[in-house]
Amino acid sequence: MSISEGNSFPHLTVNTASYKLPVMNKTLAERLAYAMNERGISQGALAKASGVAQPTIWRLVKGEAKGSTRLVDIARALSISVEWLANGTGSMVSDEKMTYPHPPKNDMSLGGVFPVPIFDKANVQTEDYIYVPQSVESDTCRAYMLDRNSGCSEAPAGTVVVVDTAEHPGNGDLVYALVNDFYSVYRFVDGGPHGYLSVDDDRVPLVPAVKESTMIGVVVFLLRDLKRKK
Repeated sequence: MSISEGNSFPHLTVNTASYKLPVMNKTLAERLAYAMNERGISQGALAKASGVAQPTIWRLVKGEAKGSTRLVDIARALSISVEWLANGTGSMVSDEKMTYPHPPKNDMSLGGVFPVPIFDKANVQTEDYIYVPQSVESDTCRAYMLDRNSGCSEAPAGTVVVVDTAEHPGNGDLVYALVNDFYSVYRFVDGGPHGYLSVDDDRVPLVPAVKESTMIGVVVFLLRDLKRKK
């Protein structure tokens, strides 16, 4: 399977329209999927942070499980209200925005964040770091900044993407990959010998995850709406 020159992912991302996701709170599956999207956390990363098996997370997101005795652990890992997650009662969080774009001041303890090295467009490590929640901490994490829309609604231009290079993607997870000499965020889809990469536009054909791409890692955290240096 291949991509024609006129319909390549890089060309798509230049003109991809921005997206707004509706607040979905009718079912547990919708609330969990919404919270994961807001936190920019993958199924694998949530499983690791909460101590809940990834198949359980998958069943909850797909609506194949109506509940779990581990909802408290899942809510804690997502920093959301367990009452909201379980029953849709109240608000998802008291503080809607929790991002860590800068290191703590000298008089502050590091607390629940850890530094991730930032890599440039050529996938070379820079001298800069970004601080993200400790729930996704790993020695194999690295960060990238998107200078254009990725084609996936969760990762518009200006997003800082934190990936874990040692994590294996699950169906629907976001991944950071090189396609047609261009690094961007794509959605992993099960199938074939190694899976495929996709974007939100169904007109763009799937890309085999091995033959025509180089997958850097699974996206485990997103930081959006940050001011970019010129």
